[in-house]
Amino acid sequence: MAARFADPDEVISQRSEVRSPDPDDIARRRREQRRRVEQAAAWWRHGRAAAAQAATGNPSRSYNKLEAKFAKLLDAAGVEYRWQFPLGPYAYDFLLPDKLLVEVHGTYWHADPRVYEGRTLTPDQRRNRLHDLDKKLFAASRGYRLIVVWEADIAKRGVTLQDLLRTGPSRA
Repeated sequence: MAARFADPDEVISQRSEVRSPDPDDIARRRREQRRRVEQAAAWWRHGRAAAAQAATGNPSRSYNKLEAKFAKLLDAAGVEYRWQFPLGPYAYDFLLPDKLLVEVHGTYWHADPRVYEGRTLTPDQRRNRLHDLDKKLFAASRGYRLIVVWEADIAKRGVTLQDLLRTGPSRA
């Protein structure tokens, strides 16, 4: 079979049809590349966390300091609880009897309304507040009550579990 050589006129006409890249297409490709890089970074962070969990023998993520303090209060009071309770697409910090969910929130990352009322929030704080509201609404739609325990309340001297749970549903 004989090799077919391209006609020079045909090659020139094909080259003239090549257009410059569309700026929107370039922006889309850059966004997609940025998303892939961010996803790879998230997987890397997840891998480091998984290695730490394996080293400690904890099958789930490890307690953060606030959750550990709250868990000690629950243990001291003899309250049965389930830590990192999955419900739908979310994981709640603690599930207590009578379908009571407890979320332990840090002052900065979750923008405690008593501290950040009327202040400009960072993008992370705004995102976390929206996520917290979604979690609260999702839990309520499934028949669960949600109480938010704030870092400042846990840090108080002499605070008891009853003091923390008596506050009732607070602004998340």
